[in-house]
Amino acid sequence: MIQQNKPGSVEDQYSQNSNSQVPDNFRRLLQFVATHDGVDKSNNPKPNEMSMKVTTRPNPFFTSVTLDVTCDQNKHIIVRMFDEAGKIIKMLSWYVMKGSNVTSINELSILRNGQYFLDIIDTEGTILFNTKLSKQ
Repeated sequence: MIQQNKPGSVEDQYSQNSNSQVPDNFRRLLQFVATHDGVDKSNNPKPNEMSMKVTTRPNPFFTSVTLDVTCDQNKHIIVRMFDEAGKIIKMLSWYVMKGSNVTSINELSILRNGQYFLDIIDTEGTILFNTKLSKQ
């Protein structure tokens, strides 16, 4: 399907200045740019999006869980631990610094054996990490 040149478009100017037709590969490039704004949006990270690596140990746990968080920027985060019914068992506010950060969630020996869920969210409520833990 051949599209009409819009007045003032690059195709129109090319045709007027060179007295020739726009090459097909150039036309396809112009169509791509026009429909995609010239930006590949598939892999562009959002501004201020935090990249983090989280390790939890031990799993299964008995009395405490240690969190190792490595991140690429300073950020205020919230760590939440839930039981299987969705009830918050533990919650802590944590300001992580760029690089490696370690903390522990203690006094877990009073919990019943079973499955628990841990997540890390930012102050906007975006889930940055989640995992399942077992209590023995």
